[in-house]
Amino acid sequence: MVLTAVLGASLTACGSLSSGVRTAPAETASVSATPEAPAVAVPGTGIIPVPNGPAASPGSELPQDIAKAAADFTAAWASHDARPGQDKDFTDAGRRASQYTSEDLGASLSMARPSTMTQWRQWTEAKASVVASVTKVSVPDGAPAPTSTRALARVLYRVTTSPASGKPTTTDTQVALQLERGHDGRWRVIALPYA
Repeated sequence: MVLTAVLGASLTACGSLSSGVRTAPAETASVSATPEAPAVAVPGTGIIPVPNGPAASPGSELPQDIAKAAADFTAAWASHDARPGQDKDFTDAGRRASQYTSEDLGASLSMARPSTMTQWRQWTEAKASVVASVTKVSVPDGAPAPTSTRALARVLYRVTTSPASGKPTTTDTQVALQLERGHDGRWRVIALPYA
């Protein structure tokens, strides 16, 4: 299916991160879809339905409420404070970000992962603050346009790592998000495909 190939390619492109904030899994999730119920298989989370419909124009803007939810989540999820007396570990960012997620994703983001220990140790040794600033939120290239209940988002953001001594460094990166509107009308992130 065209949707399968396009969505898989766009989510793969969105999922590559270079800042060390999050890394892509070694395994690649398979993408499957049917005309009635397109879905993406996300490791550890099962099958997640995705919006169905014609592809949005490349770089299309998202409605403001969806873009705000995606930006708020990303800033919380990708920002860390390893200075003394601040975050106690890498998962504090996941706990902060959980206010913008589904319950399942929030619980997953709050779990400790061995893969983050080296990065956290480097930040604590440098007494660094890591701040993510969102620069753009759009529909991933080739992804379907958002519906009234589901949306895919590509969030571009700049990570500034400021050690206690030395020069700050910046890295531009991106993440793909899947959002869903809850019964309360709020948009929440329900998956981070390939993150």
